[in-house]
Amino acid sequence: MNLFVVFVLFLCSVAFAHVEKMPDVQDNRDGRVYKTVQIGEQRWMAENLRYNVRGSVCYEKKDFNCEKYGRLYNWAMAMMLVDYYNSHSIQKLVGKYKKGKIHDICPTGWHLPSNKEWKKLKFFVAKKGVSDGVALSLKSTESWEKELRIPGGTDEFGFNALPGGERDFEGRFFDLGRSAVFWTSTEYDDGGARNWWIYYDSRSMEGNYDTKETGASVRCVEDRLYEIKEPPPPVPKVEPKVVEIQGRKTQTVHIGDQVWMANNLDVKVPGSYCYANKEENCQKYGRLYTWAGVVKLDQKFNQSVGKDSISKRKPKGICPNGWHVPTSLDFARLNAYLKDIDEAVGVGTNLRSRTGWDESEDALMGENGFGFNGEAFGVCKYTKPKETCVSVIKAILPGPTKTSPADTVYADSCVVDPTWVPSLAFEGNGTLTGFWSGTEVDSLRAEVRKLSFDDDDFILDTARKDEAYYLRCIMDPPDDDELYDSTAFVDKRDENKYRTVAVGSTIWMSENLRFAAPGSYCYEDKDSRCRSYGRLYPWSVAMRLPADYVDNSMSGGITQEHQGICPDGWHIPTNEEWIELGQFALSKRKGGVGAALKNREFWARGGAPISAASGFNALPSGSRMSDGEYMELGSSTYFWTAAGGDGLGAVYWYLVNNRDDFTSAEDFDNAAFSLRCVKNKLTKAAAPAATAAP
Repeated sequence: MNLFVVFVLFLCSVAFAHVEKMPDVQDNRDGRVYKTVQIGEQRWMAENLRYNVRGSVCYEKKDFNCEKYGRLYNWAMAMMLVDYYNSHSIQKLVGKYKKGKIHDICPTGWHLPSNKEWKKLKFFVAKKGVSDGVALSLKSTESWEKELRIPGGTDEFGFNALPGGERDFEGRFFDLGRSAVFWTSTEYDDGGARNWWIYYDSRSMEGNYDTKETGASVRCVEDRLYEIKEPPPPVPKVEPKVVEIQGRKTQTVHIGDQVWMANNLDVKVPGSYCYANKEENCQKYGRLYTWAGVVKLDQKFNQSVGKDSISKRKPKGICPNGWHVPTSLDFARLNAYLKDIDEAVGVGTNLRSRTGWDESEDALMGENGFGFNGEAFGVCKYTKPKETCVSVIKAILPGPTKTSPADTVYADSCVVDPTWVPSLAFEGNGTLTGFWSGTEVDSLRAEVRKLSFDDDDFILDTARKDEAYYLRCIMDPPDDDELYDSTAFVDKRDENKYRTVAVGSTIWMSENLRFAAPGSYCYEDKDSRCRSYGRLYPWSVAMRLPADYVDNSMSGGITQEHQGICPDGWHIPTNEEWIELGQFALSKRKGGVGAALKNREFWARGGAPISAASGFNALPSGSRMSDGEYMELGSSTYFWTAAGGDGLGAVYWYLVNNRDDFTSAEDFDNAAFSLRCVKNKLTKAAAPAATAAP
């Protein structure tokens, strides 16, 4: 029996990121010396802090764990405060210190990084790193528990993130070798603070918040900033396309498979305003509209349900012909696309313009990475009622011991000023903007999407329909006739239509199969992902074979043109057909095979170049593991082959974002991958049975 030979059509070598060498630093308090590294403009300690303060602990109270992983501190310890501040805010305390900065546990000249400083670290690593994930770029190359589906850490920036584990508020230790959790100096509320974590089974580094009593690691960052010696991460530049719409020149931008206006609409209709009631602001900012004004209804529908009076699928409203008011789904698709394609920053940061926004400690400055150019032009909202508040005693709690003092709990009692009259007010210039959705919530409210100076996300919210927000129109999706030519194929089982591409005499689907076979999945169980990326199938489901076929194969189980769940007249590609496809892609001579096979859209930025020369249009649809975890949307795609059994795993071919090769391998774990079908050449009578593997 021949073993399956991995066939690589193009292989590129992986380089490591440039690391700026920095001298060690000594903590004069205890004489300990720490390695340091410059990442971007920041200089970080490349080891976890080991300074011993009262209450800090070694993992499982073993000294050797401190030497390797550093000490674990609750948040008050990390801030060099008494434990009282693990359950009380430091806001009143901050004003007593120079520039509002509390000296923390880090040595002189260094400090506990803020949430924003961690964001800057993530941004730089995501832009400049070679590994497929920020966490992989920062993890140490040893000490981490292995996860077979996740590559090991490369430590390409010298950060040396070690899995020091945690200690919960009850004193229990957990996750040594599996997690690295680091405190920030940013408070979340009375009992919680921001932290950043890396897990053994994840490619990403994420910010979160936790109870202040949690025991976590500390990394210190130097007070000063440094010049970036290597070229900084490229500043994305997207030039809006100027088109003429109904006699007016309008800037538009293509994001994923959507086309958006790159400016706020300025059409004078009832229920619209210029910011601060100044006409020149309409020319600069666009107009603010009530919801009824946006969907082109009488203003009475700001107080009553209007959904029966507008198109539910894509309300045209006051948008020009061929455009419509974005629905909740339109915004969700935009949000999902940007989240999939850019790990470096949040969706809101990518949509905010680079100028005009106030700066915040909680968010990065606007990136305008895709040309949406959301500017901080404010909104028009109802003023809040004026309140007079006094603190009253809510409860007196006994102390933890008979001798400890009782804890008094206060609550605010507020009374609305009886002379207050509700009125509209313009607010948020420099800090906020928002856009109406055509999606109504109830008689009084509709959905809006907001951008804020202190939030990296594209915020989903609701607003009173008689308040005023801006409008960005979105182009109507193309009709089927525009997307599909005469070579397209219709699957009669579910009326799904597929584009095709000719590879020599072989006809391939140039879209992933979307047939809803039992046992198949949408990525993260979201229907919208099936529409965009196709479905994910375990090999046995795709092949319509028993679930244990790979281990218990049977003679003749795989036929020469094996239909599986492909439509009638189509089959699952053989290994030889995949090789033929790869050779066809190389013959285009526009970069490597991966460049020619990939679609230009949806792949994460910063990867290998894409030419899309073959017309195969491979999308980064990711995969579903046998334990139910979805992975790698935006960064990889896997396709099944009609080969497996007789001692082999199920065979698949794959493409990865940061490489230009096209490679095959075998799967033994029943993962769910994408599927492309190939049109049959043989008649049924001429299609003899084949062996299970090539």
